Amino acid sequence: MHSTGIALAFLFLIVLALMYLRNSKVLRAERGGLFDACLALFEQHRLTQDGVSWPVLAGSYDGYEVHVAPLVDDAAFRKVPSLWLLVTVKRKLPIKGAVDLLARAQNTEFYSPADSLPLRLVPPEEWPSQTTIKADKPATELPLSVLDPHVKQFFADPRAKEMLVTPHGVRIVYQAQGADRSEYLVLRRAVFREARLSTTLVESLLDQAVQVCADVIRGGVYGQT
Repeated sequence: MHSTGIALAFLFLIVLALMYLRNSKVLRAERGGLFDACLALFEQHRLTQDGVSWPVLAGSYDGYEVHVAPLVDDAAFRKVPSLWLLVTVKRKLPIKGAVDLLARAQNTEFYSPADSLPLRLVPPEEWPSQTTIKADKPATELPLSVLDPHVKQFFADPRAKEMLVTPHGVRIVYQAQGADRSEYLVLRRAVFREARLSTTLVESLLDQAVQVCADVIRGGVYGQT
């Protein structure tokens, strides 16, 4: 009897391991298709995916080096998790400081550098409300006037979360998808069903970030006295 129990327990562990491997394979494949519909946008690209994590894309778009990374945010208590898309355009910009614009700040934005920036700036009256501006240089040394039309356009979308402009380029953060509400409320699991990025969405976000870079470059030199 004792040996039979050990054998059954061993068999049970094998079954669990096989189920885990199967589920992991399915989950990896589901998440791995996130960028399938928009790969043709890039002149060249490289996808990396560790285990069952979401894939990350690095490549070139319109002559710019870009990086597109999904990020799951489930830090806010009692709030349905979000799948954020971090779209970065890498380009040397003629500014010395960094400026970060964050919409609806809740102090749970672990992906944002806002807390590390020492200065809080007063946003222009015409800019969307609920927008927090943090920087490491005074407003006079930052291209706020150049950013004005981009800020108004980007943050007019309720899914827009952040715009970060630094000497190394521009990053925007956008909500790609919200988690399944019922599954999260009952099981506290962040499940994003059939998550796929559309060509239209990715192209729009890349174009916005590229245009910010282009306008900052065209606007001249800031904060280099």
